[in-house]
Amino acid sequence: MSTQLSNAWPSNPKLSNIKSASTRPAPRHALLAMPVAALLAVAGCSFGGDDDNTASTVTATVTAPARTGTPAADQDDFDPANCSTDRSGQDINGDVYVRSGQTCVLSDLAVSGDVDVLGDGRLELRNVRVAEDVEAEGHAYVSVTGGEVSGSIELEHGGEAVVENVRIGGSLESEENSGPQRFHGNTIGDDLECEDNAQTPTGGGNQVSGEREGQCSGL
Repeated sequence: MSTQLSNAWPSNPKLSNIKSASTRPAPRHALLAMPVAALLAVAGCSFGGDDDNTASTVTATVTAPARTGTPAADQDDFDPANCSTDRSGQDINGDVYVRSGQTCVLSDLAVSGDVDVLGDGRLELRNVRVAEDVEAEGHAYVSVTGGEVSGSIELEHGGEAVVENVRIGGSLESEENSGPQRFHGNTIGDDLECEDNAQTPTGGGNQVSGEREGQCSGL
């Protein structure tokens, strides 16, 4: 009986082909045709899942390096013992020396000591407060305009000098200078003395509490 049924069942090539097709892997173009959501589901990905499935974001914090070094305001190479530069707005503690061949220009500041000009040095003081004296001997050029000198201004054996509109606590003295001297508009607490200069000093309008002497008697 079984033999007959087996022999009676006709062989069908189409059924055989369908069976074979069901066991074959899906062709590549069929996978590409699958919806994107289905592919993501197959890969185990999901949208709106738990926090564990959410990609974490790493935030990097960059900290600027701390500045090191000395502030520019503190990097002051001014040498009061050898003043050969310009200085403005920064007070000077102690004495200032202008030596031979040097040019020193000070403005809008205070000096707590003396200002001395040696040899053929050149000095310009503009609106400077000097706590003690301004002394020049053998100078090439001295100019003091505005400001205040608590002590005296002494100019000896030098060249040109200009003293204008300065409040002087002590005396203004000019002796044996070869260059022109000009003294104008000063307020002098003691004497105005000028002697043996190569040229008679010029100027005027000085207020002198002491004596006007020598070449400056008319100033």
